Amino acid sequence: MIDLPIVPYVKGLPQIVRSTSVGRSGQRAMAFVEFADPFWRVEVETGPLAAEKVALVQAFLDEAGAGTKTVLFAPKYLKVPQAYVGDEANAALSNTGSLVSVTDGFIVAIGSVTNGLDLRRGDLISLKSGDYRSLHRVMVGAVASAGAISLTVEPAVPGYIVPGAEVRFRDLELNMRMMPGSGSMPDDYLPAASFTLVEVPK
Repeated sequence: MIDLPIVPYVKGLPQIVRSTSVGRSGQRAMAFVEFADPFWRVEVETGPLAAEKVALVQAFLDEAGAGTKTVLFAPKYLKVPQAYVGDEANAALSNTGSLVSVTDGFIVAIGSVTNGLDLRRGDLISLKSGDYRSLHRVMVGAVASAGAISLTVEPAVPGYIVPGAEVRFRDLELNMRMMPGSGSMPDDYLPAASFTLVEVPK
């Protein structure tokens, strides 16, 4: 597994990609069918790279560029949950939870969390089960009590994530691979590199 290089980034928020077909009657859309599981894609761009960082990024592009090796997407630039902006060191975020159950694919019950943990619509969490990882956006949030919290998330939790999975509320992680041919860095003074990552199970 390859780690992201530790350099400044100016672009790289995860986006859900959905595969939907649309049935039409004349100019009117009549039916919408999601024919494949959604997945995460990230268009990454670094800031201008000083000389000592150029070789580091070049090595990453060379190693990951064929798309045959998994990249651990664990960027430090992803924001903490909304309730903790300005309070990033809050202990509630460092206390990882444990997945208790998943209902209908989208409702997750999480235990072993700090009471008062506040997660809101739009926040991100990640799940890890063995070497498998997944990322989810909170659709219906909650505040933890009695060491537990229940959330509704998107996309659905995949079957390879099982009860007992570690749940992260900061320092999120996702297994990804680089799209072949997407990595580039110009031969310039203070160049900026760019590449595209797509989600894989492990």
